[in-house]
Amino acid sequence: MRYIALVSLSIACYVLSTLSANAQVYNYADGEGPTPPDSVKGIYFGLNIGMYFANEATSRIYSGYGYQRDGVLNNFSNSWLNQAIQGSPQAEDRTTRAMGTDPDGWAFNESDMPGLMTFNPAFMWAGHIRFMFNADFGIFAEVGGANPVAVGEFTIQNLNPSADPLQNQRLRRFGIRGEEERLFVNLGMHKVLLRESLERQGKSTTILPYVDLGFNMTFTKFEANFINLETEGTVDLTNFFNRQGQFINDANLLTGAGFGGFGGVGAQVTLGSKFTLNFGYVASLEQIKLGEVNERAIQHQIVLKAIYM
Repeated sequence: MRYIALVSLSIACYVLSTLSANAQVYNYADGEGPTPPDSVKGIYFGLNIGMYFANEATSRIYSGYGYQRDGVLNNFSNSWLNQAIQGSPQAEDRTTRAMGTDPDGWAFNESDMPGLMTFNPAFMWAGHIRFMFNADFGIFAEVGGANPVAVGEFTIQNLNPSADPLQNQRLRRFGIRGEEERLFVNLGMHKVLLRESLERQGKSTTILPYVDLGFNMTFTKFEANFINLETEGTVDLTNFFNRQGQFINDANLLTGAGFGGFGGVGAQVTLGSKFTLNFGYVASLEQIKLGEVNERAIQHQIVLKAIYM
């Protein structure tokens, strides 16, 4: 995902530099030169890709405590992670093998639970439809999504004696991961700036600044939560077993929806008579709901939109 974003950014920078060096100046107000691709009233279609930087509001959902059926987080004793580490003889045997000790050679308590969980940047995509009233103003709708991934660490105490007193209770660190799905709908306006001013100065209008403003709705869904015990592989925290190791249930995956608003700024690049590129930044203040989490939070996006008439 990061590779795709870097390639997209490199292509956009190359196009910008090429157009800046070779742009021809036209006075569109006087009918000189080719028609700009968005100067005709009508419908435009596009694809929006970029990077999505999720707020950490829902990341604590994936910290190993898990939640009850009503979405309330568990306490330590009945937490998903505690059950996966020492909730059954089978879980204890698996942890013992992962630690490489005897059964009494390790310990796990609440202080070993993950601390702060953080979301990695996620690849974002969206379909885009735009109706332009004139060359510089229009309205648009987008439907898209992203899959933020929350990551963190937990520890297990190694109690094996050692010749080094500092190593008598050394900690082994293991990874924990949560996956979330977000689907969003954006309704907004698109305004291109400075075209007439640059035309009057006889300057190129191939590259112009723009602003986007609008409202959005975000649907959020809990997708997965698991740990990595290295030699023992991954353990799905959303599947539950009894003391005999028999499967008894799985988690009721949380969902939620909330409203908010967004604003964006960027550069619009004209490519021939049919295409434009919008390269910019978008910030959205929106309500994120998932289980007991119900907060207004800011998300960030770096976007590259390819628009076709």
